[in-house]
Amino acid sequence: MMPGPGPAGPLDRRRPRVFLAGLVLLVSVLGTFGTARHGWSGPFGNGWSGGWMDGWMDGSPGGGPGRRGQRVPFLAVLLLLVSPAALVGLLPRRPVLAVASSVGAVGTFLALGFPWGPALLGPAAVLVAVVLTGPANRHRLIGWAGAALLGGVLVCAAELRGTVSWGRPGWPSTDAPTFGNLVAGAAWLAVVLLVAGSIRDRSGRIAAARAAARETAAERERTAVTAERLRIARELHDVLAHSLSAINVQAGVGLHLLDRNPGQARSALTNIRDTSRDALSEVRAVLGIVRDGSETSGSAPPGVAPPGPAGAGPGTVHPGGSASDSAVPLTPTWDLTGVTKLADQARAEGLAVALDVDPAAHALPDRLAGVVFRVVQESLTNVRRHASGATAVRVHVRVTGDQAEVLVSDDGRSPRAGASPGYGLRGMRERVEGAGGTLEAGPADPGPGWDVHATIPVSPASSPPAADGRAEEAP
Repeated sequence: MMPGPGPAGPLDRRRPRVFLAGLVLLVSVLGTFGTARHGWSGPFGNGWSGGWMDGWMDGSPGGGPGRRGQRVPFLAVLLLLVSPAALVGLLPRRPVLAVASSVGAVGTFLALGFPWGPALLGPAAVLVAVVLTGPANRHRLIGWAGAALLGGVLVCAAELRGTVSWGRPGWPSTDAPTFGNLVAGAAWLAVVLLVAGSIRDRSGRIAAARAAARETAAERERTAVTAERLRIARELHDVLAHSLSAINVQAGVGLHLLDRNPGQARSALTNIRDTSRDALSEVRAVLGIVRDGSETSGSAPPGVAPPGPAGAGPGTVHPGGSASDSAVPLTPTWDLTGVTKLADQARAEGLAVALDVDPAAHALPDRLAGVVFRVVQESLTNVRRHASGATAVRVHVRVTGDQAEVLVSDDGRSPRAGASPGYGLRGMRERVEGAGGTLEAGPADPGPGWDVHATIPVSPASSPPAADGRAEEAP
């Protein structure tokens, strides 16, 4: 697999390169015109070559000293346009062509004897822009190679103009660069490229850090979405598994008693109706919240009635079906009266349920009361579905010190050894552990039967009052 492009450089966008190209064009053209008019001395001396160009520019047939007040030929202006055009039209997709065209244009410009002036600004800007655009390593290599090429072009142009005599004892005294000039120019360009590379590295690090931050945020969002989906699935499982199990038992009772005892059969059908209605209300509330995308705000969708307190409902909720007068979270407002209703429903199905709820448990905060309710609900569901031969269930809910305890025991036959836990037990454990507690489930010792024991810590701020079991009134 080929590596993808690296982080974008500071000049990858078109607008900064257009601005840089305009600046280079302005300085190059105005500087060249100023050189022609005032005879500015550039890095190679006076700035004008000898020979036929001098004669052509100052009007003297054989060349002469006239070097001021001259016009810049149109060809020189065209050559000055090459570097800005390369900045806008070739970068960052064609860096090699941009460097070659810019260096070639300035080499031609100098070889023809046009003013040295600021003409070198164009290729220098192109080299810097190459380093600051595209893939970092490749463009940096192209930039340094272009700098070496530019140095060679300058030496060749100087040789063609007779300003450099390699191998002779000394430098010419007129229009010739000194060794210091060449070293200073090379050092200047090297420093500029090093600074550009440093800027590019810093820009790359910043871009990589931002990309990593975006990926981290996206991963957190994906994790939150997954956790929310699991929470919704757990809620739906708890509602549907309990309700469908109750409906299944009541339907069996109704069919069995339909001919022999129509009154009890009618009662079983009534329980089926109430249970299905409550389950439908809960499922509708959960799915409505998901559909409207309001699960993060914890409000029920408009027009969807919250789960009611009857039958298998999860406790008492504030009435009302609109968002204006009710805010029902995905898990409704809880109290432990729903546990009593769960026990009553199980008794109606033929189980002997012994319920013992500590009065202090009614002061548990909603979040912990919801965990207690779901543990009892799922445990009773498992008794119906898995505890073959169970006739009696004991449910204990008590608060001791800084923890709440839930114990559900039945007298049925335990599942065979090695059976994998279902989604209900797994969801119950996740719910308890999410509240900072622990859950143990396994065969009763001594048997027969199955025990579910949950321990949930109660924070000091949410500890139940000891006097009369009533929560303190808010100031």
